[in-house]
Amino acid sequence: MTDPYYDPNEPPEDAVGPSEPPGHTASSSDPDATTAPWGSLPPQPDTTAAYGPGPSSYPSADGHLEPLPIPVAPTGVENPASDRVRIGLWGAPRSGKTTYLASMAIAAMQQQRHSRSNWVIGGMNPESIEFLNDGVTQLAIQRRFPDATVGLQPLSWSFQGDEPTAGPFRRNRETGFILEVQDVTGEAFRGDEANALRPRVLDQLARSQGLIYLFDPLLDSQRAGEGLNFLYSMLTELNARVRDAGKLHRNRLPHHVSVCITKFDNPEVFRPAVEAGWVTQSQEGNRLPRVPGHQADRFFQWMCDDVRGASARLVRDGLANFFHPTRISYYATSAIGFRLNPQNVFDYRNYLNVEVVDGVRRICTSPVPINVLEPLIDLEKRIRSGGSKLWQR
Repeated sequence: MTDPYYDPNEPPEDAVGPSEPPGHTASSSDPDATTAPWGSLPPQPDTTAAYGPGPSSYPSADGHLEPLPIPVAPTGVENPASDRVRIGLWGAPRSGKTTYLASMAIAAMQQQRHSRSNWVIGGMNPESIEFLNDGVTQLAIQRRFPDATVGLQPLSWSFQGDEPTAGPFRRNRETGFILEVQDVTGEAFRGDEANALRPRVLDQLARSQGLIYLFDPLLDSQRAGEGLNFLYSMLTELNARVRDAGKLHRNRLPHHVSVCITKFDNPEVFRPAVEAGWVTQSQEGNRLPRVPGHQADRFFQWMCDDVRGASARLVRDGLANFFHPTRISYYATSAIGFRLNPQNVFDYRNYLNVEVVDGVRRICTSPVPINVLEPLIDLEKRIRSGGSKLWQR
């Protein structure tokens, strides 16, 4: 039989009476030795020397601050445990994963300028808060790119949103969710059995409900081959894990996927896209160019067929082979956006937002991220609804 739960308000079973401090000897002349009720002991001797100071004697390490409660769920979330969304971030080395995540807070602050939505992002733990703070400082103030991730860094943020509803009344609704992402060094995706991070990365991707895949269209031929190797080796192992767990969806991986064609601001990507007619330009605000959402999947197909070549086509085919095409959405993305003129307007004559100063790549003007927040928010919507790609910007 197992021992009952310990109750600090009850005396030990083998005690005749109340527990007695060391050095106390019961005697017939001590009426309290056998008759005093529990909790009514006479004054006790000083046991500090034997047992150390009591709790009230310890110095205050927190300066008597108010107790810190646990982080609360964002507004609108009734059950935060069920509303946590776990998303895996995936991409080859130097594909821009850390920069992408670091630009989220900037994109959220600028969202209301480009739409009727407003999103506030907050860290759920000190590491996530520090990551956001460092990202804004490095990108917007110091105008430099963050260092690449070393190892595996779990991050968690709350998203509190105010979004327009569908229909003629044009009212906004408050919504919220908690996003869990692991920022993983690209080296972890290598097909190297000696890679200690690889099993942890596979576990994280297998548990994820959605994936953001960063497709770097600027990979040279050698790195493009490495990117294909990273993708295929991870897909085959991920498929085996999910299959063995009985979690496949109609014989394919169950994840919803956002494919981000990164570095849209780079002339090697942007100029061919303009010349091929894929890009439109807003006539309001910063007059930023974009690839319309309803054409983003065809833009990706064109990029793989006509710009990048055989390795990129195999990346495209691998994604369509392992995931349901109806669960994949595509976005032309830039974490730093285009260079703007002194009037804060896009100018096709001078739009490259990166310059080299003393051998270091620097950001020319304050970043205006393009399609950084949208892939995350749209992915969360699809995961919640269980639907397919109904939202593209």
